[in-house]
Amino acid sequence: MNQRPPPGVPARRPSLGAAALSASLLPVLAGAAFVPGAAAQSVLPLDEVRAGMVGEGRTVFRGEEIETFGVEILGVLRNPFPGRSIILARLSGGPLEHTGVLQGMSGSPVTVDGRLVGAVAYAFPFSRDPICGITPFEEMVRFTEDRPAAGTSGGGSAGGLSLRFSPAGIPTIHEVAASLAEGPGAPPENAALPAWQSLAPTPIRTPLSVSGLDPALHGVLGPLFRQLGMELAPGGLSAGPTSTGGLPTGGIPAAGLQSAGNAETPKRPVPGSPIGATLVGGDLVLMASGTVTHVDEATGEVYAFGHPFVGLGAVAIPMQEARVEASIASLANSFKISSAGETLGVWRQDRVSGIRGELGARAPLIPLSVTVRGSRGGRREYRMELVDHDLLTPVLAFSGLMSVFSQEERVSGPQTVNLSARIRVAGGRTLTLEDVFASGLGGSLEQASALVAAPVAFLLGNPLERIPVRELEVEADAREEARTASLTRAWIESSRIRPGEPVTLHLATRDYRGAERTRTIAVPIPASAAGETLDLLVADRARATAADRTEGAGSPPARVEQIFRAIDQHRRQSRLYVRLLGTGRTAAVVGGAYLPSLPPSVRS
Repeated sequence: MNQRPPPGVPARRPSLGAAALSASLLPVLAGAAFVPGAAAQSVLPLDEVRAGMVGEGRTVFRGEEIETFGVEILGVLRNPFPGRSIILARLSGGPLEHTGVLQGMSGSPVTVDGRLVGAVAYAFPFSRDPICGITPFEEMVRFTEDRPAAGTSGGGSAGGLSLRFSPAGIPTIHEVAASLAEGPGAPPENAALPAWQSLAPTPIRTPLSVSGLDPALHGVLGPLFRQLGMELAPGGLSAGPTSTGGLPTGGIPAAGLQSAGNAETPKRPVPGSPIGATLVGGDLVLMASGTVTHVDEATGEVYAFGHPFVGLGAVAIPMQEARVEASIASLANSFKISSAGETLGVWRQDRVSGIRGELGARAPLIPLSVTVRGSRGGRREYRMELVDHDLLTPVLAFSGLMSVFSQEERVSGPQTVNLSARIRVAGGRTLTLEDVFASGLGGSLEQASALVAAPVAFLLGNPLERIPVRELEVEADAREEARTASLTRAWIESSRIRPGEPVTLHLATRDYRGAERTRTIAVPIPASAAGETLDLLVADRARATAADRTEGAGSPPARVEQIFRAIDQHRRQSRLYVRLLGTGRTAAVVGGAYLPSLPPSVRS
């Protein structure tokens, strides 16, 4: 009979090194898979799991006290997913008969006779009984072994933001921004059934505890994170200072998520304690929460969730202390409300069978500072830090800016936002963005936020090489009126045009208040245009970009410098563009650069 270990006794993960291979396999062959590093803790091999076994689980239903709940093994589903198994079990005790399986229980350790079976990880949507699926701990170890580092280049998508480079050309910043501002599209006809219509066990959805977000934005950001397997949930902050922006930081100093400004040493997590993965810290906190399955005191490694967080592979996401404020029963998905505490370490692996992290380590983060001059006067500053990841960072930048703008301004009605942004990248280079967004029905805040997120997606996800983003600085000036204008007329002063001499172009506009204004522009005529018919195009950003595409500009990038140029020279919504289009002229793309008008000497 195995002696049950005291709560919190950790164990070391089996090594895959050649020298330790025989030592780690020997207990398995003997029928008792011990976790090295803990004398009393052992793992119950999947082959020994039988229906009718009775054990217990550990989790927190409220506060910080770990409680036990009953577990009855119903059976084992072998190979429901390629090379994996799920242990079916009925839970009892605590509030579970009333709530069913809770979001936030993911990772709750289950033991039988003191031997670790695995982690509560799966549920059946709308189930009337607290029946769950348990991920065997053997699989949590096997699938979370170290893999290649995160940050691979290439287009990707996350939460409605998509970036694709193709022969059709580089997507403009505004095209990428529009895909994010509009939110996720309708699922394809052959998409998998929604979780509530499926009979299969599904990973317990991860509650994303939110602090510092206007409830009105849940409808905007909720679908983005739902695609990543997370549900926005109310969140709080265990302790900590208040930032200059007026939003509490939950113990995360504005200068950095992992600043050593607190005298108290963070508590070490133990099996069954709540744990978080923090995507955004500072004046906005987005923390995905679950439960610790196992802690290895020898190596400082932590296992949790029992299912993917997002399924990103190798990651570097801050590991956060958490506190459960309440457990809420729901007909659809019961969940825990959690508060964020101190930073404990870094999550290193996000795999199909769970997540694995390291205590005491630090994650590289991207600072985001926002200065807002609002329609009601005054100037406010906000500071946040974002997880550095190709797919997550653009979505997090969008979310952070939306949280700030909605705090300062109304989210609907006539509005104009003047935006200026600086993006510092590796190598000391700074890219700049400026534009104006105006709308009579709302939507300006989404467009302005997405304009900053789009170039971040360009830099991190381009097909040439990953361009690290070091810092984001944003300034915004908002007004509660739609400051728009339209072009009513364009004409040339003289019908006599000579090659090599400019012509005078007059543009008449009418603004949102009905005031008319005429502007004059000198348009140079190339000397090589003798005998040609020229078309003069006066257009806004969208029409001018369409003309570029027609002529072949915007081909796939051939150099990193071209990506920088596409960001720095993006067309603005607040400008009119004038172009001469010649018939019979030849254009070419050489080394990724568009040459719109080749001289006769090089046309061939």
